[in-house]
Amino acid sequence: MIGSFHLIQLAAIAISIGLAASLIPPVPVLAQSQPRAATSSRNMVATVHPLATSAGIDALEQGGNAIDAAVAAALTLGVVDGYNSGIGGGCFVLIRTSDGNLVAIDGREMAPAAAHRDMFLVDGKPDTRLSQTGPLAVGVPGALAAYEQAVAGHGRLSLDRLIEPAARIAEEGFEVSPVYADNLKATAETLSHFPGSRAVLLRPDGSPWETGEILRQPDLAKTCRHIAEEGTEWFYKGDFARRTGEWMSKNGGILTADDFAAYTTIRRKPLETTWRGFTIIGFPPPGSGGVHVAQILNILEQLELSGADDRRAETVHVIAEAMKLAFADRAYWLGDPDFVNVPSGLIDKDYARELAARIDPAHATPVTSHGTPPRADEAFFEKHTTHV
Repeated sequence: MIGSFHLIQLAAIAISIGLAASLIPPVPVLAQSQPRAATSSRNMVATVHPLATSAGIDALEQGGNAIDAAVAAALTLGVVDGYNSGIGGGCFVLIRTSDGNLVAIDGREMAPAAAHRDMFLVDGKPDTRLSQTGPLAVGVPGALAAYEQAVAGHGRLSLDRLIEPAARIAEEGFEVSPVYADNLKATAETLSHFPGSRAVLLRPDGSPWETGEILRQPDLAKTCRHIAEEGTEWFYKGDFARRTGEWMSKNGGILTADDFAAYTTIRRKPLETTWRGFTIIGFPPPGSGGVHVAQILNILEQLELSGADDRRAETVHVIAEAMKLAFADRAYWLGDPDFVNVPSGLIDKDYARELAARIDPAHATPVTSHGTPPRADEAFFEKHTTHV
């Protein structure tokens, strides 16, 4: 956390959304004691927290579409699920519009202009703490810019309406869940090092909030209301950016107000592949999920998954083997296409056939290294101008 601002959450949230054909309100979230199922003839909202789900449902009931619902839910998750995402971090937005157009908005964090290769070295040796905690670990947040772009281009409601639930919940507070309490407990020592996070996420005695207690985040609420009233310009080119830059210069950081002002999202080309007659749309690099899922499905497409029961040992074995091969490639080949070459052959059907042939349906096969997809040195996923 930077001073009284919430820039501690640097996780990414991925949103896959499509325009709703109609806006009949969905079925409310079922109580935990009921079967975990819900039905609707028109639209659905599902998140990891009921308050975020409610924010999405409210957006639909106010005349919004799926884009509005997803952004409202994402903004609320930044309050109630802040250890996973938030406006202090980045996101990918993948959209299929009602007329079939595909949009991929890259809203990942951008490195400060002063970032350099050796910034995390101490006496010539890497110090991972510097890249994970503290002022040098912070990049320019991109989630808010991506949310605004998605809503402006494809939504029906304004950002100030969609951020209102997040502002209200941050101000009034919400009940700490067992998972949230566990995360606070696990990071209490780190949180105690910064005045802002210590004041909000820990009790006055320094202990973390417990399950069932009410957590209020008044500074985050003020930030959300400033964004609602003054727009994202306040965040990227106004008082927030200026004060963040001042805090950084006083505390050993390199992030500046100019870095905030220079931030821009990137429009990527969505990844399209197929699975047994179905079209699969994924987010391209720098996201790894789209490539990864496509590669795993391509491998499994070459194999016979007998029986409809996915709990059968034989089925689980084959899926695990396909995942092993794909993860080995992911660890070696995947990265930011602005800086490294990511072979598009990773999702080639012939390459998947080669990998599938390595799977022994009766035994686990050691995967000692990555594979080499076709044209690995010449066919790459799309590049864009570097923002460093």
